[in-house]
Amino acid sequence: MGYQQIDCFDIHLKILRILGVWPHDNPSIYYIYFSRIFVFTFTVLYVVIYTMNFYFLPQQLEVFADELIFYFTNVGALSKALAFIFLRDKVKKMLFMLESEIFQSDDPEEIKLIKEGKEKSNFYWKITAGLSVSANTVNVCLPLLVHIIFSVELEFPVCRYSFIPEKYEAMFAYPAYFYQSIGITTHMLYNVNIDTFLLGVMFLAMTQLDILDRKLRKVTDVCINPDAARGSVDKFIDDQNAVLEIIKCIKHYDAICEYCKLIQDAFSEILFVLFSSGSCKICMCLFRFTMPATTGYFVFLTLYVTVMTLQVMVPCWFGSRLMDKSSQITIAAYDCDWTPRCRRFKSNLRLLVERANRPITIIGGKMFLLSLGTFTAIMNSSYSFFTLMRHMQSR
Repeated sequence: MGYQQIDCFDIHLKILRILGVWPHDNPSIYYIYFSRIFVFTFTVLYVVIYTMNFYFLPQQLEVFADELIFYFTNVGALSKALAFIFLRDKVKKMLFMLESEIFQSDDPEEIKLIKEGKEKSNFYWKITAGLSVSANTVNVCLPLLVHIIFSVELEFPVCRYSFIPEKYEAMFAYPAYFYQSIGITTHMLYNVNIDTFLLGVMFLAMTQLDILDRKLRKVTDVCINPDAARGSVDKFIDDQNAVLEIIKCIKHYDAICEYCKLIQDAFSEILFVLFSSGSCKICMCLFRFTMPATTGYFVFLTLYVTVMTLQVMVPCWFGSRLMDKSSQITIAAYDCDWTPRCRRFKSNLRLLVERANRPITIIGGKMFLLSLGTFTAIMNSSYSFFTLMRHMQSR
């Protein structure tokens, strides 16, 4: 069948390979050194310098709030990159399972479902990448163009390194600017490709549940003599065929559960950091709204907090959709023509229904259930932290 499932992740893995976190199966020594140097220089060291910069910032609450908004974003990107490196074997196992025989199909309708799932994954990547690259390009290039055309002071894309002495600012202005530009672009690409990769594998999990739903509703269609007399040869053959089909469905459901468990194992830490940092970023944006700023900056804050909210909401929404689709398996099982079938068929069907009564879930960091309920809790906690900070500020 070829790469019927995972070829929709080619663009994600190519970009992550360029960024040093997804090597080939047998990477050369040159790639290993490149990966270590690149990740350390533009990810680890980038965040370390950003952290060190807080010590030298002016003692102004507005300045600290501005810096913290981007700081949580950079810490999140660092954690995603490191998690993808250290959990690479689990990701490979998950992709290998997608290409296993049980997830392949020759049925035109099922192939159509798989194709639609891949198209949705690619479409979401295009939308996210397009918006992120456009916003990052403006953020990185606009200050430099304004500096060159109008001869104004060069503004850094993320933060001004306050630890650089004034007498050396002119000397390090351009190197620091280009270092920050490469760093923030790298972090943006980590966020875009790892986040959309996670949503892509969840798309395919939901596609497999749709395929299983369709199979269960038609599991008794293999019976060619539905009116055959009890005890006849035709009745026996039909029952045996139906039993074989329901066993295949049980194995398919087991494979989907195992696949979703691999998603959880591979992305548990990433989801934990995503939700934790997302809550902090939303809180800091709300807090920054209470301080004086220009109209342009308030517009930026509005767009930024909207994007951060969507970044948390979308995985939660997909997690809820995954639970809903897995819950539909029991309805699909009862929708088939099971009443005239043999006792063995009914026993297997009941076994599948009992297992499907517990929806498939994905948990981040052994704490956050991927659901809309978790999204509501995160927004409530962000607002609670915001009111606490407002209370402390008023005192």
